Amino acid sequence: LHHAVPEVFEKVAKDGSRFRCTESWVRKFLYANLKWTMRSATRAAQKLPPNAEDLCREQFLRLVLAARDCVIEHGGFHVNIDQTNVIYQPANSRTFEEVGSKQIAVVGQEEKRAFTLVVGVSGSGDLLPFQAIYAGK
Repeated sequence: LHHAVPEVFEKVAKDGSRFRCTESWVRKFLYANLKWTMRSATRAAQKLPPNAEDLCREQFLRLVLAARDCVIEHGGFHVNIDQTNVIYQPANSRTFEEVGSKQIAVVGQEEKRAFTLVVGVSGSGDLLPFQAIYAGK
């Protein structure tokens, strides 16, 4: 603000006060104009390595060489993948039992059954076959 619109700090309001860029003003401004609000972090931010430009250049050259030597069509070489946890037997702490029972045993209470599903799509729009990963293998 000091560089873009320094005049806002020189204007005097009706009550004789001057504009101050306080934390509460910034919070209200961001919410009103961008619908942003302060949130707790849920994951660590990614950090760029100090040689990021060199790594990108080397990766680019490897991709160009592979596309040339293997005659890979444009866009088919880049693949976007993601994974999700699929639960097919959730851990459960509830079951049916007679009214008044003191001890209720539930089979599989301490374990859940799940697998990881890996999905991918290439840059040319081809959906890749799903991969199911059981027990980390």
